[in-house]
Amino acid sequence: MTQQQTYDVIVAGGGTAGVAAAIAAARKGAKTLVIERWGHLGGTAVYGIPFLGAFSGNGQQVSAGLFQEIVDRLIAEGGSPGHSRGSRWTTEPDYEFSLTSFDPEVYKYVAQEMVLEAGAEILYHTFISEVAVEKGAVVGAEVANKSGKSRRQARVFVDATGDADLATMAGVPSQSKERLQNVSILFRLGNVDLERFVEALKKGERVKGWGEWHTRLLKGSKIDKKTDTYVHVAGHFKPWDDRDKEITFTAVSFRDGEISLNATRTTHIDGANAADLSKGEISERKNVWEVYRALKQYVPGFSQSYLISTAPLGIRESRNIIGDYTLTKEDVVGARNFEDGIARGSYPIDIHDPAGGRTKFYFIAGGKSYNIPYRCLLPQGIEGLLVAGRSISATHEAMGSIRLMACVTCQGQAAGMAAAMAVQKKIFPRQLDVKELQQSLKQAGAIL
Repeated sequence: MTQQQTYDVIVAGGGTAGVAAAIAAARKGAKTLVIERWGHLGGTAVYGIPFLGAFSGNGQQVSAGLFQEIVDRLIAEGGSPGHSRGSRWTTEPDYEFSLTSFDPEVYKYVAQEMVLEAGAEILYHTFISEVAVEKGAVVGAEVANKSGKSRRQARVFVDATGDADLATMAGVPSQSKERLQNVSILFRLGNVDLERFVEALKKGERVKGWGEWHTRLLKGSKIDKKTDTYVHVAGHFKPWDDRDKEITFTAVSFRDGEISLNATRTTHIDGANAADLSKGEISERKNVWEVYRALKQYVPGFSQSYLISTAPLGIRESRNIIGDYTLTKEDVVGARNFEDGIARGSYPIDIHDPAGGRTKFYFIAGGKSYNIPYRCLLPQGIEGLLVAGRSISATHEAMGSIRLMACVTCQGQAAGMAAAMAVQKKIFPRQLDVKELQQSLKQAGAIL
């Protein structure tokens, strides 16, 4: 093993949570490194889906701070029309549905530049292969890349891998999982007549769901079109003649004539298992091609469409650590607030059926929001480590809400700031005065 470098804070994973964690830690004065396995930052944010859950069902903005800074930067770079609001869940007439669409390629640039401007370093094409624990605390990590293996040390680590990879290598137990949400590959199509597609939905012409609770038609501005047009459509289509199978879909459009489709799914894939990941990629790429060809042939609005891009395999659920507190379904739907809350969530619990059926939603009482305890970011039994993102301490159902990207970004900001403050005070994150952390987050624009 060659070379050894020392940092104040190391962020494992440069996805949605990791980007915010790295920016927050570096801005707080910590010498920060973010380690990312791909050649870009962003994770799920660059797969083609929008930010959801920035506003609660009662219309209150709950995700701000660094999240809003990122949105504002995307707008300034011509990569987002901003927040789109005003739709309703049909069976919940007082429950607002909103989203923030953006071009994933612009996000890659914006995320990278904001991390570098904050003063953090980025190590691309690298993953953590081993973790060093001494006296009950994480002190170092072995990384592997084209240069071989090397060692990185830090006072505090933030696991933002999405799968609790670093925490698992450090011996942190995960919660027992009997069910895992299905996986998908999102794909982007060009030259789609979205108005014709919505007309088909209203007529029930190959597209079902008009008037059902999940339809969520939403109009708003696009990057290249400021007049209101459809930016989101959801429902079920049946794109073939020879089988009685419907496909649940959501379609998001941030540029006129283009949509990102979330329509395929493969079940029984463990995102923390390499063989399963390969199986899922193969299955989903076949599914994407099959659905795309059928859409062109049978579904109104798609006859002249073409495939622009496909995302990597999207994992909705894998490991969740056992932390000092485990967020539950009851906490989420009951809009519970905690004294040590460090971020807010507001999107309904969204469970993509592990068996492959229709997606299930559980709404939050009164369209309100809940906050996430700092304790959910602290793995039991180990020091020097914080976890941010969908692998925090939460049950299967609660994870169906906290995994949304707006919420995840806010978790990352809290984790990065807490890590830097712990370094400055020469204490472990668990010993940090949460009220002091909350005050710092509020000063940075976060909503708790």
